[in-house]
Amino acid sequence: MNNREIQRRDAEQEALVRALDAKKRKRILIKVIVWVCIALVLLVVIWLLLKNCSGKGEQPSYSFDPLSGDYGSGFYEQELDFDIFTDEVYADKDIGVRFYADNVEEYFLPEDRDDATSQQKLFIDYFNAAIHGDGKTLNTLFTDEYFENAGKPIKKYPDKFQMQKIYGIRVEKTGTVTTENTSDGTVIYEHYRVSFIIKDNNGKFRPDLPEEESSIPLIYDVITSQGESKINRIFEIVYNK
Repeated sequence: MNNREIQRRDAEQEALVRALDAKKRKRILIKVIVWVCIALVLLVVIWLLLKNCSGKGEQPSYSFDPLSGDYGSGFYEQELDFDIFTDEVYADKDIGVRFYADNVEEYFLPEDRDDATSQQKLFIDYFNAAIHGDGKTLNTLFTDEYFENAGKPIKKYPDKFQMQKIYGIRVEKTGTVTTENTSDGTVIYEHYRVSFIIKDNNGKFRPDLPEEESSIPLIYDVITSQGESKINRIFEIVYNK
């Protein structure tokens, strides 16, 4: 074998070694890239989980308190002792409560409350107290947690405030009922979508409501324990834009 053939063979072997080394380096590089991508994905997932947990701790769910907002001064002037039922137009309005649950509608006036469930009695009493400006009764229909409001206290209603010309009341049970067994028995948690209209709004109950014939529904969280129902939270409805 002459020198030229030896040199050609050595060159071919060297080229083969370089090609094998290149393939090996390429495989190693691909593995490194894959593991780096996996690590980055895991880091992003962990970051999102930590952010979510931390956000829940920093932003408790506060109840909606319409009396804490500034809605201006354009309200109907009404004396504290004015009897709204002397208004003939309002006297003809329907002040009954219409309940909707499981595709069934029920209707109750205040005098019908004995035939109602605990949850229905809660709303019958709630609107009857609001209509009559009976803050003393109204305050008993909420849990202590509602007024504590996760560290952002809600003021209780004064024992007496201006009567409210409320009508067109609609209470609809929404979502799934959940129950919890405690030492005091079964506790029921429910959600209700509640809406109504106020004629000649004097701003002492729902100053956020717009002109007459309009309503802004809210979600009421209701807790029932030992046969007694109370309002635990009230939330605004967030509509997707």
